[in-house]
Amino acid sequence: MLRKILLLFVLTGALGTEGAEGPVRSLHLYKSYNDTAAIFDKACDTAQMTNGVGKFLLGTVANCREAAAKDGKSPSAIGSMGGRWLEWGVLVALKENRLVPAYWQAEFVQVPKNYNDVLLWSKEYGPVILSCKTSLRERYKQADLEAVALRQHYPNARFFLVTLDEDKRHVASVRRKIVEKELLALHAVYDETNMEELFATLRKMTLTEVPERTLKSGQAVR
Repeated sequence: MLRKILLLFVLTGALGTEGAEGPVRSLHLYKSYNDTAAIFDKACDTAQMTNGVGKFLLGTVANCREAAAKDGKSPSAIGSMGGRWLEWGVLVALKENRLVPAYWQAEFVQVPKNYNDVLLWSKEYGPVILSCKTSLRERYKQADLEAVALRQHYPNARFFLVTLDEDKRHVASVRRKIVEKELLALHAVYDETNMEELFATLRKMTLTEVPERTLKSGQAVR
């Protein structure tokens, strides 16, 4: 009988540890806990945050890519996973820096089926959207169009693009397009080189819960 009790205690403890392991699982940032989530939870090390948010995000996604490659994932599969890893990395960084509540895959009632990667709500501006793109390519145009749709309902909202694009000339080009108003709604682009500026900007805001009946769906991180 004693052996059974001890065995049950060990198994319960082990399961409890597994259930609490990793930020994706602990923050419930998933619909089903799949390979993408498991790889992130094993690769994410919040201790890297001491080197800055930009290096944390860059290192975390790189660790995830390396782990996925060792696990036999194809380059195309790794590429599709990368955006999700960046979203989760941003949410982890926001929580570690006490910039919460934040919302993942937030869908506004007024703009259905438009899922925003990361949402913060500020007293100063209302919605603050962080659109996460590991590679910009033409995706920055999509982010801008989505921002235009939401800005019709929230004219003071802020829209920031977060990327880890290795092509810095492309990043500079998108920044120039924002300054020259070629893009209609995006306010700024941040990569690993200036991510601290984004977080400094967010710290100046008064972050609150999203007002009731504003979101149709979304996962809160507090």
